[in-house]
Amino acid sequence: MLKKIIGTAGSRIIIALITFGIVVINARMLGTEGVGEIALIVLGITIILLFSNFVGGGALVYLIPRYDPFKLIVPSYAWAILSSVVGAYLLSFFKLIPAQYTNHVLFLSLFQALGAINLTFLLGKEKIKQYNLISVLQFIVLISTLAWLLYISNRVEVMSYVYALFAAYSITFVVSFIAIRNFIKITNFDRFGEVLIQIFKFGSYVQFANLLQLMNYRLGYFIIEKYLGKASLGIFDVGNKVSEGLWLIGKSVAMVQYSKISNNDGPQYARSLTLRFLKFVFVITFLMLTVLLLLPDPFFMFVFGKDFTGLNKVVQSLAIGILSMSVSMILSHFFSGTGRHYHNTISSGIGLVLTLIFGFALIPGMGIIGAGITASISYFSSAVYQLIVFVRITRTGFSQFLIGKGDVRFLRDELKNLMS
Repeated sequence: MLKKIIGTAGSRIIIALITFGIVVINARMLGTEGVGEIALIVLGITIILLFSNFVGGGALVYLIPRYDPFKLIVPSYAWAILSSVVGAYLLSFFKLIPAQYTNHVLFLSLFQALGAINLTFLLGKEKIKQYNLISVLQFIVLISTLAWLLYISNRVEVMSYVYALFAAYSITFVVSFIAIRNFIKITNFDRFGEVLIQIFKFGSYVQFANLLQLMNYRLGYFIIEKYLGKASLGIFDVGNKVSEGLWLIGKSVAMVQYSKISNNDGPQYARSLTLRFLKFVFVITFLMLTVLLLLPDPFFMFVFGKDFTGLNKVVQSLAIGILSMSVSMILSHFFSGTGRHYHNTISSGIGLVLTLIFGFALIPGMGIIGAGITASISYFSSAVYQLIVFVRITRTGFSQFLIGKGDVRFLRDELKNLMS
């Protein structure tokens, strides 16, 4: 198990480093306005992907061991196409993405959605290694293409990032499809209606929660752009990405946790695994956050450019939220892996309400620092709800959240297995 986590964490670290490189390149070459515009494009793609995942999302990890893969992938692909077309034009109509990028967002969303479905199939089959390799490949293609366009071709424009996304998403789709082709055997459509109902049932729980969570993550972007402009959004986006980089351990552990729990029906196993992972993720994230908070503002200006001032204060305003979300990730995957997706929906709903209240109250007056404080309030509240429900369901006492001999023994045994 630890080998899978380390492999996943390793790929996440590589992805985080590449992402950091991309952020630096964009910041230095395109400036605050360009970074702000890219943030809106990527946010539009992410919103469409979430709607696509109502059928082809994380719920597939739970359903793949239980149903015919062919009956899962057909509706997933069809829904991805529909979501991309409708979503892109709706976002453009409501002016949530720059109008000139509408068709680009449509096709980028489609490639991203189809690739994500394929990767989810690999995760459902516990093919963690292939999942990690293809995920890393996507970011290698992205940064390589971006660097070539900006530095060698001298195309210093936002469209260079768009073209780099096209290269990364399309290659990811092709390679991931090759990886899953042996799992997909064309069969008849017997009981297809039953499977479709299950897809929408579990997918709606999972994705409605994810959609609400995205609004928690990114609603502040629209408010910042409305009241402060794209330049301020660019500064906040960089500070946010730097802070969210600390989630790489939590995301890596949560992915393995979800796969393990989904393929094991034992409630005690799910509880003990979640507790151990939660402690590990909290401690590691806290240590990394402490280091990040000690970095002075001149360091960030040296890395990203002189226009990106105040990043240290942005990180400080996000600190409590980043730590809270590291806990929330583990609890979310416990609920999803045990079929209790609705608790994630409720927790995300709580966070969204608070984001709306504090976002419009704080951002116009306090600027991007108000956005960071709003995010921290939202993330903390969501994590508290999940923690209360987890304690009630599993009857976990306070002392069991403390690191004990059993946790040390578990880690020692996993390390022995890793070295053997």
